[in-house]
Amino acid sequence: MFSFCSDSSATATRTKPTPDRGSQPRPPPSTQSADMATVFGDAGEFAQEMKQVINENQYSDITFIVGDTREKIHAHRIILAARCEVFRAMFAEQRAQAKSGKKDNVPLVLPDVRPSATNAPKEKKQSSHVNGNQLFLAVLEYIYTNSCTLKPSTVVDVLASAIEYGLDGLAACCANYITDNLTVDTACGAIQAAIAYDQIELRDRCMTFIEEHTAEVFHSKHFVEISAETFAHILESDKLRVPESTVLEVAKNWASVNAVVTGQSLKDTIAPVIEHVRLPLLDAATLQQIEADNEKDPIVPERLISKAWKYQATRKAPADDKHFVPRAGS
Repeated sequence: MFSFCSDSSATATRTKPTPDRGSQPRPPPSTQSADMATVFGDAGEFAQEMKQVINENQYSDITFIVGDTREKIHAHRIILAARCEVFRAMFAEQRAQAKSGKKDNVPLVLPDVRPSATNAPKEKKQSSHVNGNQLFLAVLEYIYTNSCTLKPSTVVDVLASAIEYGLDGLAACCANYITDNLTVDTACGAIQAAIAYDQIELRDRCMTFIEEHTAEVFHSKHFVEISAETFAHILESDKLRVPESTVLEVAKNWASVNAVVTGQSLKDTIAPVIEHVRLPLLDAATLQQIEADNEKDPIVPERLISKAWKYQATRKAPADDKHFVPRAGS
């Protein structure tokens, strides 16, 4: 449930002092001269003491009103500006407005702390179990302490908030937590979030897990919730460990569920995905069944079926066509 991490695994947007690594080996001191060196105290003790002033009204000089509940959250400008470019710019704008006669001590209203990715995970667009206050406090915890408390039910939302505020270190902590705790039940939401928020390394690590547990992930309860883009990306892999007949079956099941949800036709729903099903890898009996099913509901393009039959007859495959490349489970 808990994760204590620093931003050492991410590329920082600004030069920052090297933090103490806690239980990790301490880096050698940076010596400026023969009689002067930089030394580091206990990072854990520092984090615990800094955590005590999060949302503490005493000495606070900025108040935020966050999310639908509009609860007030107190903070300190200098800490936020030192650690986060987004807050630095926000306060600079506020200061500029103050020079023109507007007050700079009024609460700042933050209606949402998550990015509005158009292909964000369906369940995260709802965010029924995580309110804006929790997410904003998680962001503040990282800014103040260089650590963050994470759990499976909130980590994707915290990742989204980290991206919104340009906190690469927090995003890296979330990505590491997600991959360290990947299971068959969480893999779909994880890769969906990685693709939605353009987290390439997280996406690739999720793909490795899916390739190793393909059948289990394909039949997990959350698989039908992934987007067409995410499904298509998964089907680009040559390392999926299921036969192509299973790929086709899962694609049809996914399309059936999503057609009902979106109100689209089955043909339109499956269109972005069916292009990545490798029909030439199927046997003749399966191709005959596809043709028979297509007479009732033409969801598989005729050109793909013709390509598969041609391969059955000639056994000649173009070198640059992924449809003919066997998968690990073929």
